[in-house]
Amino acid sequence: MSTQNALALTELGKPLTKITLPKPSSSDLKDNKVLIKITAAGLAPLNQKLRDQNMFDIGSRLPAIFSGDLVGTVVENGPKAHFPIGAHVFSQTLFDNPKGGGLQEYTIINGTYAGIVPEGVSDEEAALYPINAVTSAMSLFSSGGFNLPFPETAEAKAFNYAAQKLVIVGGGSNIGKLAIQFAKLAGVGIVIAIASPSGAELLKSFGATHVISRHDSDIEEQVRGIVGDELLYVFDTINMGDGHTLGVSLLSNSKKGVFVSTLPGKATEAVLAKKEGGIEEKFIRGFSHSFPEFGELFWKEFPAWLAKGIIRPLKFKVIEGLDADKVNHALDEYAAGRSGERYHVRVSR
Repeated sequence: MSTQNALALTELGKPLTKITLPKPSSSDLKDNKVLIKITAAGLAPLNQKLRDQNMFDIGSRLPAIFSGDLVGTVVENGPKAHFPIGAHVFSQTLFDNPKGGGLQEYTIINGTYAGIVPEGVSDEEAALYPINAVTSAMSLFSSGGFNLPFPETAEAKAFNYAAQKLVIVGGGSNIGKLAIQFAKLAGVGIVIAIASPSGAELLKSFGATHVISRHDSDIEEQVRGIVGDELLYVFDTINMGDGHTLGVSLLSNSKKGVFVSTLPGKATEAVLAKKEGGIEEKFIRGFSHSFPEFGELFWKEFPAWLAKGIIRPLKFKVIEGLDADKVNHALDEYAAGRSGERYHVRVSR
């Protein structure tokens, strides 16, 4: 069996190191699986937490190959996958395979939850979207989130999106910026972003109707000044633990609201007690396979939205090659909170 180079976590809390692994073979391509040669991989802040904090018990499944955001060229299809050989595709890692990440030369993806990278979108840019965009869209348009109708479906055409109001806490994060764009695409009437005031104009250009400074002490009062006691949807992209208290406090006190977060936590009992109409608190992970109907719709429609410019690119920095020192430095930057942009690794050309 031929081998390939990879950057791997071999000891929890230690830097990634370059190792050699077997290259996936044709026998691994069951059903809708696709073998790709990695061209670009997204390096997310989550990867630093996996390296240093044993999130998802990654330490019990070493060696682990990081990067859940995969872009590559199709080498071979499984019997139920039909991508053109040589096509550039983007997808998520197979989350049940700790060795399936993008920091290696070849890997296998699920062709059901993958799309062809549109013309005009670089592989490095495409590496931003598989997890971030799925998470953002899932928060709005799946039963794991707000359960609003998926855009451009028959259900969506009969739904009054213009009457809807939502708040995105952490609107300046990549997930927040994409969620704002998805809300605009759907036609949501009021989209309030809680974010740094320095990014207000950019967020408004993405579709936020209002931007409230995350530094303000009267955020709840400002939100209620805009929507009264009618807010039913809050999406928090950045807070965990009792940090959920802010987002939950914004929801209607008299009507049932939904609070969705990308990080675990819970609001304080004092705030929850005010929600006489009830509340659903949901913790979402942007795995396409978690909600198969949503996942298939997303990967069918999202490449077209990118191609049309409906979803606009966000900033990122590029690391050339499987350079262990540079990748570990990027993860260290995430750990120290010094990087406001994503790092993407150009694995091959």
